[in-house]
Amino acid sequence: MCTAGITEDGEWIRIYPIPFRTLEEYRKFKKYTWIKAEIIPDSSDPRVESHKINTSSIELLEHIPPNKHWVQRKTLILEQTKIYKNLDEIINGANIHNNLSLCTFKPTRYIDVEIINNPIEELTEKEKIDFKNANMSLFDANSCEVEFTAMPHVPYKFKIKFEDDSGRESSMSVIDWEISQLYLNYQKTPMLGAEKVREKLLTLFKKDLYLFLGTMRQMHIRKTKNPYTIIGLFYPPKIARYQGTLF
Repeated sequence: MCTAGITEDGEWIRIYPIPFRTLEEYRKFKKYTWIKAEIIPDSSDPRVESHKINTSSIELLEHIPPNKHWVQRKTLILEQTKIYKNLDEIINGANIHNNLSLCTFKPTRYIDVEIINNPIEELTEKEKIDFKNANMSLFDANSCEVEFTAMPHVPYKFKIKFEDDSGRESSMSVIDWEISQLYLNYQKTPMLGAEKVREKLLTLFKKDLYLFLGTMRQMHIRKTKNPYTIIGLFYPPKIARYQGTLF
């Protein structure tokens, strides 16, 4: 799996690959957990945030809980990272300046959730080789190969349609793991699963929803019109402000 996070300095970082299902239990980390590990820049990836990780060096530190209205999480995410509100700014950061491939984005307005068919695309032999090479860790080049099972295919793409601070309407695919897993909980009844995902996302619109965006490697290299997808959702609860009476 590919994992995005932030450093103590509030800088975004991407670490890949992490064979999460085969990690020792004491190295498996939850979301919003500080970890310490040995990493090196990924010279095969043009995205500045991309690094490879020595999985045997992973140490779990503090887990940041969601209590007190997510106050600690909001401090880390909303105060230590830049919150973007304009699509052109982040797309130019990827396609023109090549200095941005991960960010926190806050739409001005959420519009709808779109569901579209997502048929399976069979990989060519070259793509299979490229995928295998991309998953070889520089730290573990001499280790034994392990057979991994891919996550079951989700036959739908779920897109969030929104408006940025310039009034520009766009939609982006959501590849957040938890959203895919929600669908898979209902995979025996596909239409029900798709509707459950739609209901979940529409419910999150009512919260203080921020989007974690990331570029896909090939889309970043090709400088597509919009190389970003939604890789995660940040939805702290809204806190009602107390309004006293005049008397």
